[in-house]
Amino acid sequence: MQIEGNTKISVVNTPVEHRQLESVFKAYRNTIDIYTEDKIEDREFYVKLLGKLLDGTGITINDIYPLGCRNNVIECCKEDNSERNKIYIVDGDIYLQYKEKEDIPNLHVLDAYCIENIIVCEDSLCVAAYNLDCTKPIERIKEDVNYQNVIQELITPLMKLFFSYSIQNELCGKFRLYHINYYLESSGALIRQDKIEEKINEIKDSVIRSGYSEELYNRLLRDREQKFPYSEMNLLKIVSGKDFIIPFFQRYIRCNLQLKESISERRLKFSLVDQCDLTRLQRLKDDILSA
Repeated sequence: MQIEGNTKISVVNTPVEHRQLESVFKAYRNTIDIYTEDKIEDREFYVKLLGKLLDGTGITINDIYPLGCRNNVIECCKEDNSERNKIYIVDGDIYLQYKEKEDIPNLHVLDAYCIENIIVCEDSLCVAAYNLDCTKPIERIKEDVNYQNVIQELITPLMKLFFSYSIQNELCGKFRLYHINYYLESSGALIRQDKIEEKINEIKDSVIRSGYSEELYNRLLRDREQKFPYSEMNLLKIVSGKDFIIPFFQRYIRCNLQLKESISERRLKFSLVDQCDLTRLQRLKDDILSA
């Protein structure tokens, strides 16, 4: 997968084997060793999220160990023969739409494109906006955010786009993911339907030029539409929370509430943990408790 637009691809400088070794020296700080994707600077986000998920269970997590890309995590999981309790967590990613999850001991594949998808809900966004605004009561903030109307406007165009991405990845082995900003008006937070349609047509043409029939493309699209009907639940499952949903709401909240100060995607993501609904992480919780 290639990522373009405003998304920066991180290079984790510490070798993977060193980060695995780190867990040995910090074993006393954790009941279980947890390895994830992403970067070192995402560590505190995971500690906060998993601490909330496991509150009251007796599980202690003061550190997690980011290993970089999805493939790194999976390979490290396969090669880990230690007797420590451990779990390796990877995103469902684009494969969620068309592949069976990897069945590897101690590997947990999320039921969402990425971990950021899990923390997006009406309550988490409105409370985050309330804490950023600091001038209006929460009831007024909820009216201004207007979550249900906004999310309904995102469902069809973004799900169609990610259906196209997944078809291209399934058939051609790669796709190029543009940041949500590529599909927004230059000012404000309005989705440009024409740019999404243009990208979908471009992807379809590329797949056909690669030797696949339009009939096959359309059949795979129908299969996805049946498996993932257009809904808020499926939007929050198959569309990237990191590169699309959270940065969209970052920009939307700033513009709609006319905030004087900007907010980084990282800061918003960290804030969303406070009020997010963790029901969708129940399977992860069960896997950690039984590891």
